[in-house]
Amino acid sequence: MARRRGGDSDAYTFDLEPEGPEADDPAGGGTGAPANDSADGPAGDPAATGRSGRPWRSSRRVRARGSTRVVAARGGQSSTLLIDLDPDPDPDVDAEPPFDDGPDGAGGDGARDGGLRVAARRVHDVLRGRRLVAVVVVAALALTALVVDTVGDRGRLAALRAAPGGVLDLVDQPRELWRVGAEGDLPGGLAGVLDGVVAVQHRDRLLGIDPADGERRWSARLPDAASGCGPGMDLWSRSFQMASADQIVCVSATGGSGGDAAPDVEADTRERSTVTVVDADGTVLASRTVMASHTMLFPGPDGGLVVVRWVGEARTDEPGRDGAERGLERLSVEELMAGDGGPVIEDGYDLQVRLEDAATGEERWSRTVPFDGTVDPSLCVRWSDDGAVSGVELRGGVQTLVRQDLLWVAGCGIDAWLTGDGDRLDRTDDPTTFEGFAVWPLSSGGFVAQEEADPAAAGQDGREPVARLLGPDGERRHALDGSYLVPMSGDGGGQDVQLLRRDDAVVAVDADGEDLWSRDVEAAAFAARTSQVAVVVDEDRAVHGLDLATGEELWSREDLLDGIETAYSRGFSPEVVDAAFTDGRAAVLVVAGGPQADQVHWLAVDVTTGEDLWTERTDGQEWGVHLAVDGHLLRWTPTEIVGLG
Repeated sequence: MARRRGGDSDAYTFDLEPEGPEADDPAGGGTGAPANDSADGPAGDPAATGRSGRPWRSSRRVRARGSTRVVAARGGQSSTLLIDLDPDPDPDVDAEPPFDDGPDGAGGDGARDGGLRVAARRVHDVLRGRRLVAVVVVAALALTALVVDTVGDRGRLAALRAAPGGVLDLVDQPRELWRVGAEGDLPGGLAGVLDGVVAVQHRDRLLGIDPADGERRWSARLPDAASGCGPGMDLWSRSFQMASADQIVCVSATGGSGGDAAPDVEADTRERSTVTVVDADGTVLASRTVMASHTMLFPGPDGGLVVVRWVGEARTDEPGRDGAERGLERLSVEELMAGDGGPVIEDGYDLQVRLEDAATGEERWSRTVPFDGTVDPSLCVRWSDDGAVSGVELRGGVQTLVRQDLLWVAGCGIDAWLTGDGDRLDRTDDPTTFEGFAVWPLSSGGFVAQEEADPAAAGQDGREPVARLLGPDGERRHALDGSYLVPMSGDGGGQDVQLLRRDDAVVAVDADGEDLWSRDVEAAAFAARTSQVAVVVDEDRAVHGLDLATGEELWSREDLLDGIETAYSRGFSPEVVDAAFTDGRAAVLVVAGGPQADQVHWLAVDVTTGEDLWTERTDGQEWGVHLAVDGHLLRWTPTEIVGLG
């Protein structure tokens, strides 16, 4: 269909007509017309046809520098508008003029002149069409760049939300945006992050708090005020990262079963607990009774419930200091802790660890962790309700930690790191967790098993810190010669590059554990990792910006922490900074200072230049932790949760 020239020499009118059989019928009839067409259009819609019953026509004035051909395909269910950007011959403009006889009808050069005019017109139209195509191409490229930039920006923000210490915007000093008080009691624990909402366990309710504005999005009632919910917050990672989860699992004590249990049944099975599973929108998916003490049930990874149980036999008689045989559980705590370097308890109970679906109770896996007498004997101490030491207990309390797809369990003679599938990550010759051993999940997949030497005893036993790179199933991939530096914050980039402290240098390794570069910096903390820069703090409290790809020192600031009094001591305390955050452009260090560590210093620098961006100091803060949740800054204390921005 051709265009029609309007009054404006640069404006064209395009008729949008349906294709198909009805397009060929000028009267709008024929077999191709819709069966439900009437005088007022399909289904009585006067906008669909004209009064004559002819299918609708629509004219739209389009201003352009060149001609186009427009086809509106309305047949069937299609409503596609197709635009052809090639020049379209116009009979009113592009047709050859009649033969010019020249002046006085003599002919002369009229034919040649007319031909030249036609050729010039055609060349002009071709060039005009090419200009239109060029304009459209430039516009398309600009639109493509805008779309790519928008998609890239969305990807960057999503990576920041998921990264430890990632904050969406750190252009200004943090200011209080909202506050959730304790209402006269503790505010409860931070249970996890579900779809961008912080789940806070407060008394007998689980609250969904929007970290952006502090608004309560939902509330779910729990059976008991003493419920424990998780997966929880990782207080050991130095980034205080909250675990993201699809579901929150809560365990509540609901009393014992009385005399219904057989006399030979273990004590932990004579009690009942209630397990509640809450979805991301606050819906209670399940609430079921489990025949076990709430002290033996724990929220696990991926909507799981960890169920532990002491099993096996233990040698309970050991010679006391006076040489007499007596029960181990009648040892005093002083006797238990006064060992000569060897295990005081050589044989104890094993621990059965079972991960089941919290909502259904279906078993995912079960493992038995054998007793290990080299584990810190303080885990065999029994504590009274008032917090005082009251004796020795071989089958006492159990501790757990969930760190992404990772589970740690500990108890009397028990210290084990397991994947979410139950694979054991620590080895029998590893030091215990309480001697510095730890396992860290990598954002790029797999784990790093870290053996850290005690800084105060470094070099005394001749053992250097060693780490090993593990696959997702715990299989050893590569030995890492050095001490793994845990990134305290990141923007989601550079995840394939890890940093180690090796002797007096910081060393970068790739995803396969191969060395990339080395720089003479005695790094004590890995404050920020962006896609291009690593920000590290050395043992003399100087801050360095290193090119993540090459190790080149981009900047160094020996003065950044000057004047801030901290409890840090070279060689004895690795806590140079308390927390760190980044938005990919700024690196923010949070340092507790003052005689009582009652002042919090915020120091923001440009990650690429090290230049000061801003500083802030807050006084009188009670103990608490700063953390990033879904790209937002929070401060948690025993009495309140504060949103910062």
